[in-house]
Amino acid sequence: MPEGLTIHRINHMVYELARSAKLSEQDLDAVFAALAHSARRAVLRQIARADAPLAMNELAAATGISPQLLNKHAASLERAGLITRERQGRETRAIAHPDMLQDAGNWIEEMTAYWNTQFDSLGRYVEALRDQADEPRLQKD
Repeated sequence: MPEGLTIHRINHMVYELARSAKLSEQDLDAVFAALAHSARRAVLRQIARADAPLAMNELAAATGISPQLLNKHAASLERAGLITRERQGRETRAIAHPDMLQDAGNWIEEMTAYWNTQFDSLGRYVEALRDQADEPRLQKD
């Protein structure tokens, strides 16, 4: 392992990264759980593309999802903070909240950058080991 890099240090760095994210662990769990289902992603995509709050009956028609199942999927998206539903007269309309998705995306980018740095460090370490292993052979020749 590269000098100064220990398992404890790596775990601490991961913890600090997770703690620095805007979303709590529960928020991240809810967002990723909501996005784990293709129907919920389709619902979110339709809501996000709409120019105005989208009526649930319009959303059901656009996605081909029954109103009952759509309400369950919308509830999951709402718990995750990805949408809100508002009553307007006799209709319920859905509105997307891209900030939660952006925060989850930021978390993914931070973790990607962290692990890319770790892999780069590991690559340098492996290369240094290879160089050390090659040195005795070069001296014997």
